[in-house]
Formats: sequence, structure tokens, C-alpha cells
Amino acid sequence: MAAAPSLSISAASGGWAETIATYRLLNRPDINPELLLAPHREATLSRCAAQACVVIAQDTTELDFSRMKSTEGLGPLNAENRRGLFMHSLHAVSESGLPLGMVSATMMIRDADNFRGAARRKAGPITAKESRRWVDGYLESCDIARRLPQCEVVCVSDREGDIFEVFEAWHRAERDVRAEWIIRANQDRALSPALHEDSARLFETLSSAPLLGGIKFDLTPSQGWRKVKGNSVPTHRTARQVRQEIRAMEITPRPPYRKGGTLPQVSFWAVLAEEKSAPEGEEPVRWLLLTSKPVTTLEEARRILRLYMRRWDIEVFHRVLKTGCRVEQIQLRTAQALVNALAIHAVVAWRILYLTHLGRHLPELPCGEVFGEAEWKSACAVVGRRGDEEPALAEFITIIGKLGGHLGRRGDGPPGAQSIWRGLARVRDFACAWIAIQGS
Repeated sequence: MAAAPSLSISAASGGWAETIATYRLLNRPDINPELLLAPHREATLSRCAAQACVVIAQDTTELDFSRMKSTEGLGPLNAENRRGLFMHSLHAVSESGLPLGMVSATMMIRDADNFRGAARRKAGPITAKESRRWVDGYLESCDIARRLPQCEVVCVSDREGDIFEVFEAWHRAERDVRAEWIIRANQDRALSPALHEDSARLFETLSSAPLLGGIKFDLTPSQGWRKVKGNSVPTHRTARQVRQEIRAMEITPRPPYRKGGTLPQVSFWAVLAEEKSAPEGEEPVRWLLLTSKPVTTLEEARRILRLYMRRWDIEVFHRVLKTGCRVEQIQLRTAQALVNALAIHAVVAWRILYLTHLGRHLPELPCGEVFGEAEWKSACAVVGRRGDEEPALAEFITIIGKLGGHLGRRGDGPPGAQSIWRGLARVRDFACAWIAIQGS
């Protein structure tokens, strides 16, 4: 599957006996995604241990299998006639953007009866809600912080993760072994009247918070993101230079009411980055981030913004999973086999991103450290590379990108994930032919 991520299971397996063996593995009752991901998780933590700071980005993506009518055990998505499941991923990435691996991938299948009782679910405890996944994701980040005490672990979430129980989990965790967190604010929370002005709300209060300074950056046409059917997709903004004012202050939200219990009062920090002079007709770029890390200087605020930007990496991961690995085209009879296949494809999608970034971070590494001899020799022969010496990783990644459609012009930059996954499938075919010719 890693060698040909866009192929079906039968095509990737290479034969009838291998295909049947794969189906048997995926359908075994004692096989589950957690078990399949366990070795990769351990390897991920080993890579994390070499970093001073690790970002654990968590996000949920919708996987639509409505066309796969024969697949049993799926549930409704945003409507009962749309069938599929949700995948909540925890993706580890370094502060500089190197994909380190998957921490977990939780598959969630909605029960049709519970889907109809949305109002009842909303009134229930957090343990009975789907939103519990954001709290679990933070607690899993705390587990990683305990495993890696020498490493700063920061859990990053989008607006859906703005849940008070996450703040509570951080507040109750042991101070020396808990993960930090950054969450984009979704709710205009009421602030504690004992520490803020009466009737104070989060958004208005941050607009008048102390000004730390400003930042500027270039916004590309597809830099923004918005939610469509539960998925984040890029918006098409006009390319321009954005100038934002940065404000920050410590806040203490008023704990929300929860039936049957009292939530503690928790204080943390909020950072507002707001564009004040957006062009006419353009939506101002505005981020309000909540964080457990103190923010008293402009540099501290800028680092919070940089760490939050690492959240986009999980959006790219889900895109590679869907578009590169084409997981929504998988045809299996049961949901159990399907979620197991998704766990394997999650590792494959990470590998594509890892290769893409590795060629940029370690360009001089010999490509034989990552690819087999048949792979690099056959690909070099096809593209007409002169000489028999083993190319460096950056050069071979460029070759793979060209095989996948990357033009390699001066202004194109290095190959991206899309050209890499296309090129990998061609390299796999070249390697098979190379081995056959060498053996004949």
C-alpha cells in the first residue's frame, strides 16, 4: 500500500492469494486500529523524543461511504441518507513542520437512534457526547508528555476543541507532566465577574486588551480555511500582505453550568491577532487563540501563532488520506474491515508527508536510506539520469515529483504531497519491472 497508495487493496496486494490474506487480516475479530497503529505509535514517540517541542494537532474528518451500499455497520453523517464514519486523528509534528507520525486515529460510527436524538445528547454529560474526543485527545497528549518529560508537548485544536472540560483537564492534571494547549476560540464566553468587569465577554474584552505589537505576512489566495460538511476546505482569498495587531491578556471564564456537577474556575491566556486594514470586500484575517502558556511579550505571542499554524499540517494529512490514498473508494463488506484498512492507510499517508518534508530537511541523506535499490535505480534509468552513483534524497524526491507531474520550474518550489504520491506509484511499477529484468 505504501508503494502504491492510490491503488485498491487487490491491486496493491499483487495477487489473488495476497489479496485474500489481506482481507482475512482486516476481518479478524482480534484486530483493531489501535493494535495496528501500536508499532507506528512507538516509532512516532521515538522520533518525538529527539525534538525539544512537539505539536500534537488533533482534528476530525468525515469519511463518506454512501456509494458503498454493501458495506455493513456504517452510520449516518450529517444526514441519515449519507453513510460513513468520522476519523479523529492526533498527528505529531515538530515545531519546524517535520511530520513525526500518528499518535492515534479514533474511528467513530454514529448510531442511527442516537443521531435522531440530538437535543437529548446535547443535554447529557460530556462523557456521552461526541465532543468528548477533544478531551480524550488532550489527555492522550498528557500521556505523551509523561512519556517524554524532556520534551515540551503542545496540543493544538481548531474551534471545535473549545470545550471547557479541556481547560478543566489541564487544571486538574499534574503540573509537571501535563501537556500545554492552544485552541482557537469558538464561543464568546462570559468572563468571571469577580475578576473582570460585570457582563464582560471574551471577544470584546480582547479587543481592548494590551497591545503587544504587530506582525505582517503574505496571504496566498488559498490561505484561509472554512468548514464545509464537517471538513476544512481552503477559501480563495485575494493574495495580499496582511498586517495584524497582536493583543494578549490572562482571562478567567465563568464556568458553564453542567447538570449534576460544578466545574472549577480556570485561568489561562488569550491572544488576539486582528487585521485592521483589510481591502474592501475582503474578510479581515482574525484569530483569537486560547492557550495554557503565559503570553506577556510580542515574541511569546508570535510563537503561539507559529505553533497554532502547525494545525494546518493535519488538514494536509487528511487531504493526502482522502485524495492520495483514496480511502473513500475502499470497498469492503464490513465496517470492522474498513476501519482496520483506514488505520493502515493512515500510516501510508503519514509516510508520504514524511518523504515530502524529509527531502527538504535532510537533502544530503543518501536516498538508499529510505528507498530500495531497485526503486532508485529504475527511476533514475527512466528519467535518463547519468551515472550509477546513488543520488541524494533531495534529488531523488525531485525525480519522484517529476514522475508524478511536478514540472520543476524555477518558481515551482519543491514537489508537494500530491506529486509525491503519484510518483511513488510509478516508481513501484518501475521497480517491479527492474527486478524482473534483472532476474531474467
